[in-house]
Amino acid sequence: MKADKLTIAVSLLAWGALYYLLGWISLFLDGPQSRVAFIWLPSGVAVTAFLITARKQWLALWITLFLARLLLGLTFQHTLHVSLVLALFSLTSHLGIAWCVRYFSRGYDRLHKIVNWVISTIVISALAALMGVGWVSLLAGSMQMQWLWIVWSANVTGTLFVTPPLMGLLAPADKGARQESLAGVFLVFAVLLATLYIFNGVPDRSDNIALIYSLACLPLVLLTATTVICGNRLASLAFILFSAVVIYASWRETGPFYFARLAPEESVLLAQSYLSAAALLLVFIRAQKSQTAADRRPRAMAYSLDPETGHLVWDPHADPSLAAALASVTSREALLARVPDPQQQAQMVARWQAVANSQPVADVFRFTLALPGKVPIPLTERNMLLMSDRDRPVIVAFWSEDKGSLFQPAPQEEG
Repeated sequence: MKADKLTIAVSLLAWGALYYLLGWISLFLDGPQSRVAFIWLPSGVAVTAFLITARKQWLALWITLFLARLLLGLTFQHTLHVSLVLALFSLTSHLGIAWCVRYFSRGYDRLHKIVNWVISTIVISALAALMGVGWVSLLAGSMQMQWLWIVWSANVTGTLFVTPPLMGLLAPADKGARQESLAGVFLVFAVLLATLYIFNGVPDRSDNIALIYSLACLPLVLLTATTVICGNRLASLAFILFSAVVIYASWRETGPFYFARLAPEESVLLAQSYLSAAALLLVFIRAQKSQTAADRRPRAMAYSLDPETGHLVWDPHADPSLAAALASVTSREALLARVPDPQQQAQMVARWQAVANSQPVADVFRFTLALPGKVPIPLTERNMLLMSDRDRPVIVAFWSEDKGSLFQPAPQEEG
């Protein structure tokens, strides 16, 4: 128990330190005439942290990141009460994105989860930007809406291109991937060298602009090859190196995204859009790569329940692994004992009672089933109806397993 608490504490401190470090970098790259960050890398750190941390630890994580955000304000001598409110809006929006990804996604559908993440990021970041700019406008006594686009885009792009590589680095190693092959290492160095070469110069009117922008696609081609050939960790490392070079070059006013007529912050925003598009491309490739035929067919199970005796009978033709694990659960009470969440137990009982009273149950029901010696299984009950068996009414329910996906909850979340 002490070891678990120590691990959690170290994890929270690590997230806080990473949030502070990337926040410091973002504010260092800030626009020269204002304190509005044109790039906000900590947004991706916060979303990733909430996605892979157990929900019961979210409050401690939120407080840790909140303190790191306040420390950033003190480091850069920001006004304390402004930093407090902006940190509240920002971190709550990141928590909201993670909650939407977990709650609204179909667990076994990776592409659905990615789309859910993108939409949640765009919408929730817009609401947070509106509240933040509204608060600053209230303090200033005049409308500051000119910063709305910058605040929103900084949070959206920071989330879109920081979250995927962090998730890739922290996710379990791919069993079938040649992550440490010579070809993989070569591709990582090829991505770095190609990006350094392309983003080192400044285009002028005498250059072939079409050729320059065609060359800007070369790192994307190499990153795609790295994602397909290598595992998540090497591909994520390659993307982090690629992103670091692109952002640094744009900040130094070099590379194909800098023009003399653009302000420095506009060049950085253009580079962020380029990185976000690259990250989304690689995320979809990664999802398709890992979406095997087995993933598309989630394990399924059905049972019949006698509402009078409470006797359970499992479908003998269901998934063999689930059938073997549930063979000893033969009564209503035994099944409820395998559902660790009291609220989910109450929901399950309420659904049985509704069906027994001939009331329709149309909504899906997600719950976690804990079996001895097994990892807790996230399941979805998609249908339940009342049937007749030998002139006796029986309740028939159908389950399917929520498979893992791009954004997997932490193992301790399932317990």
